[in-house]
This record gives sequence, structure tokens and C-alpha cells, in this order.
Amino acid sequence: MRKASVHRVIVAMPVVATSLLLVAGCGAQGTEIEVSGSSTVAPITEAIARDGGFNVTVTAEGTTDGFARFCTGETPLNNASEAIPGAGQRVDYVAMCAENGVEFIELPIGIDALSVVRNEANRFAQDLSVSELREIWAPGSAVSNWSDVRDEWPDTPIGLYGRPDGSGTFDYFTHFIVGEAGSIRDDYQSTDAMDELTQWIADDENALGFLGIGNYLSADEDVRDRITNVAVDGVFPSLSNAQDGRYTPLTRPLFVYVSTSALEENPEVASFVEHYLKTAQAMLPRVYFYPLQGEVYPLVQQRFDDRITGTLLGGDPYSSVSIIDTLQAQ
Repeated sequence: MRKASVHRVIVAMPVVATSLLLVAGCGAQGTEIEVSGSSTVAPITEAIARDGGFNVTVTAEGTTDGFARFCTGETPLNNASEAIPGAGQRVDYVAMCAENGVEFIELPIGIDALSVVRNEANRFAQDLSVSELREIWAPGSAVSNWSDVRDEWPDTPIGLYGRPDGSGTFDYFTHFIVGEAGSIRDDYQSTDAMDELTQWIADDENALGFLGIGNYLSADEDVRDRITNVAVDGVFPSLSNAQDGRYTPLTRPLFVYVSTSALEENPEVASFVEHYLKTAQAMLPRVYFYPLQGEVYPLVQQRFDDRITGTLLGGDPYSSVSIIDTLQAQ
């Protein structure tokens, strides 16, 4: 089961299904900017658009589904919860962009501690190892009850929830936990709608799911009170554990991609990206996401100012190369 974010917020108008339309300030007068991609990054982009009074439509369909549109020139910006995949990945979006004449600038804007989340009523599964998570989520898994994970745990079914194929979170989780991007058992419920995903986990006392830290922390208060993090190999997904690399392997950079042709053709796109980079570090905590180390942001701004195109990580979204090292070398 897959659902993208489908609510639309329009000033002084009712909620309507499709995507998220942000009209901020005293009625944004600029050209509408469409942003595709990551449901994880969507709330960051929405908040920054509101803050700057930009007329931005954000469709939260998943990182790689967004790249499929961005790399054909359909959208000027793409939110991404993983670096753009290139050669050797399931789909070579770097090549797709090149084939379609889409030149892009890759801009790291934050970090995410991809989180394993359980229902608060579950008091026993407070820490799971990567190997236990692999046993749970692998295709054809023999795990159906909690007692299949550890003998001393209850003989009750595990309810499994997460993100669908087309999502960067899905690719990242399956790559590092299952061992192959896209490989996962087929009997779990999935959605791109974060409010729906967190509600599912809150309503099922035996639930276990995976999603971005900000999506977990920003859940509605009633939902947030009924869900909680699981430590992975004894480490919780905190800001300090994400920034210093202790929360491995599930810490990842978050990105915004902008096409150079959109920058040239629409001054509003350039203004929005400028505002994004100027405010991202301060805005991320307001929407419950983690900023990069402070010294990274001037380097990202310089990358944008110099219009440096291409990918920092060579098309490998799972690279262990330091973002700050690659930015300093640019």
C-alpha cells in the first residue's frame, strides 16, 4: 500500500487533495515554483518557503520518484533524502539527467538520523541490532512474532510499517539494514504520507517502523506520545550521535537539487535557493531535523555561488565520504 502526501494548504481555503501548496506572507506574488521529491525533506522546504514568502508547491512523492521527474526537466528543484544515484545503482539518475540536458547543482542542507520507531506500549524492544533488524525485514523472513527475534519476548505478531519503493528512505534503509537497496519483505504497510505512517505505528501496540527523525519528532502530539525510538546497536538517533558519526549506519545527508536552466530562466528560483541556504541551519531544528555542522554551510553557499554542478559523491548515495571533505576539495 502506497500513498504520497495528499493534503494541500491554501491560505483562507479548505484542504484539498493532491500536493502541498504554500502561499506565505501577505500573499506570495512570485512565480510558482514546483519542488518534487523526498517526503522526508518536504517539511523543511515547506517551512523555508513559508518563512521567505515564496509561492512553492511541494509534491512529496519520494526521492527517486522525484528524480525521475527532475531529470527529465519536469521540475526545477528536487528534495532528496539521499544523494543522486549514478552508475551501479538501481537507476542511474545522473545519466538520466545528462541524457535530458538537465545540469544540476547538488546542495547538502542537513542530516537525518533514519529512525526505527516502535509503539510506546512496547517496553521490551528498546534496542535492536542491525543483524536483528535484517532478520525482521529481509525478503522471505521467518520472523512474524516478537519471540522470533528473541526467545524471551512475547509471542505476539509484529506489525511492520515504513516507506515504499521510490523513497530515498526506503533505498537507504534496505541498503544498510537488509543488505541490498530495494530488497525487503512484501508484507509490510507503506506510505509516503508521514502523518499516516506515524498514526499506524501509534495505533498498533506491536508496531515497528522506519522513517526520518524529523518526521518522527514532528508527529501530532497525540501520536507522538504513543511512539518512541529504538536504539540501533545501543545508539539512539540523537543530534550529537548523528553529527559525530556514532549513529551508524543510518545517518545520512539531506539535499536539495536545483537545475541550472531553472536558475537562468526564473529569478524566483534563484531567490528561493538563496533564502534556503541562508536560513536552513536555523530552520532545521524548528521542524525537528538536524543541521549539518556550522562550518559546512558557507561551503554549500560557495558551491551555489560558483554554480558548481554535478554530484559530490560520484553517484553513490551510500558513500562514507565526508560531505565537508568533498566540499572543501571542490
